[in-house]
Amino acid sequence: MVWPSPVAGHCGTVKLNPMSDTTAAISLRPTTATSKWAGATCPKCSKGISAGDQAVLCPKCYIPHHAQCWRDGGNTCANDQTPARILEPRGRAGAPAGEGAAAAPAVATPLPAAAAVAVPSTVSSVPVPFADEPLANPWLSARAIQGPPESELFRRNIMTIVFLLVFWAMAVFIATAFGVFH
Repeated sequence: MVWPSPVAGHCGTVKLNPMSDTTAAISLRPTTATSKWAGATCPKCSKGISAGDQAVLCPKCYIPHHAQCWRDGGNTCANDQTPARILEPRGRAGAPAGEGAAAAPAVATPLPAAAAVAVPSTVSSVPVPFADEPLANPWLSARAIQGPPESELFRRNIMTIVFLLVFWAMAVFIATAFGVFH
């Protein structure tokens, strides 16, 4: 078990280090054109997060920040000051590479421009309309649970309560008859 590192507080007390091992860990995320946070505004620098930027999401409010803005802000959220440390992939951004770090892959040779955008001759420029039938209803294909009818469940629960009340009443009656409650 890893214990948080203590930091001396005032009056001889010990408080936990705010960036200890118990602080939330957030992952470094590359932004793509389809990322949910693409186009969002970083609260630290007030600039948009665009494709290719490294971003982190606050673990409390889920507001995206540029990774460098998060580091510049003392590893805290600019919105609500939630502390969190960024998990760096091994061997990158100053993290120790260690012995098990993989070598960087070789750069691929770029394709010629004509080959990269070549369109087959069979593709038509007319968009295909959607089918007129509605989408399948997932509730129709769900299997029903094979359980007892509701009346059976109700009867079992009520009879359990009735049995406990009758048993308790008999216990009180017998205890009173033998003079236990004097």
